[in-house]
Amino acid sequence: MEDKYLLDGESIITQSGDKSITLTNYRLRFLSKYAGRDHLVSILLEKIASIEIVYKGYQLFLSIGIVSFVFGIFLGFFVEQQTFFLALVIGAISIVLYITTRRHVVTIASDGGSKINFHARNMKVEMLLEFINKVENAKMAKKP
Repeated sequence: MEDKYLLDGESIITQSGDKSITLTNYRLRFLSKYAGRDHLVSILLEKIASIEIVYKGYQLFLSIGIVSFVFGIFLGFFVEQQTFFLALVIGAISIVLYITTRRHVVTIASDGGSKINFHARNMKVEMLLEFINKVENAKMAKKP
């Protein structure tokens, strides 16, 4: 968030590297620009009801990988060698795809129904916990 959009007496506490998430002493703001579309959600600190971190991945890749490995082992005992290796390669590729596509998804919900959802790319759990602590500390500082 640019300084020109700050309210009177508002100051930035922390901001993501791409400036899509901004925590101030008054609010939490999310701005996403993707494929010509803008998505803006702003939640006042006193309206934040919950923060959730979920580790999500494409379960289909994991399922294909496991089934391919099991099928490959079965084929290795009863059928030709080429099919065995093909099934194992497909299984390995599927499992690697599952592992590389997993992401932390952060959801910040307000008591009014709005939510901020974002993928925490290249952020370790410790950084996410530090961010949550900053949000909670800012929220507690707003209480009289």
